[in-house]
Amino acid sequence: MAPGAPVHNTHGVELPSRYEIRLITPDMADWISALSYFGHYFDSPIWSAIYEGHQAAQALSTHHACKVFYQMPEMPAKNGLSYCIWDKEFVFRRPESAAKGGACYWDDFDVDDPDLEVNGRQKLSEALDFPIVSFGLSFDKFLPGHPAGWAAANSAFPLYAPMGRYFEEHDPRPKGSWEPTGAGQVIERIGTGTRREYAGRGLMKALARFIMFEMKSRGYRAIQIGCGAPQVHHVWSNPPQFRSSTLVAFPTWIYESEEDGKKVRPYEKSRLANEYLVWTELSD
Repeated sequence: MAPGAPVHNTHGVELPSRYEIRLITPDMADWISALSYFGHYFDSPIWSAIYEGHQAAQALSTHHACKVFYQMPEMPAKNGLSYCIWDKEFVFRRPESAAKGGACYWDDFDVDDPDLEVNGRQKLSEALDFPIVSFGLSFDKFLPGHPAGWAAANSAFPLYAPMGRYFEEHDPRPKGSWEPTGAGQVIERIGTGTRREYAGRGLMKALARFIMFEMKSRGYRAIQIGCGAPQVHHVWSNPPQFRSSTLVAFPTWIYESEEDGKKVRPYEKSRLANEYLVWTELSD
């Protein structure tokens, strides 16, 4: 039986017959982690530029360091709040992958291999031998999980935390006006991605709209998401029938921090000028 749980009620969101939406399940934890960090370091217009030349090592090391994060029951693989798009016509590279419904072979690589970056994108991509082609990762804002899991993630991906702090400090909403007071109120999105060879097919948009309708049907009142790619920002700032606001723009090119007593601009190599914080209210 293939991993994941096929979704039968897509709330009217339609996909070509070769694709289906699936709930991400615990047996997909390694897959989702690897695919997410592959997209971060090779396809994101922000992170791929910042880490250019050592993306393969960064993707592998972050994936390994963050396994504790993805194993937390509150996080995407186990919380029942995250979804992916599955290609039913996916062509497996290895017969053993096909026999299991898919496999990830990133554990076969040595992060210290001096030749890792040679054709690094191709090597790591081919080792993602499973049919997930797009994904949307979420958690309940009121249930963030154990601090140790977040510490591992922030240590492995140190440039992420300053963005979060900037969003908090520049959020124009009055404190206490939007935060959840219990579970089942606000969704926090923590990952969006589509394999490059599947880009331009409307998969990210379809999955985003499904997630909006699905979370509304479960009683959630809003979704908060950080948007780097312009396509993602466009979809979430123009939702179907819901209201959306872009709250904060993180200025990647000019943001400064202090390092060893000197002012530095750690994001200035980004190919995008801003990362946006978007709030989508799930009211009619």
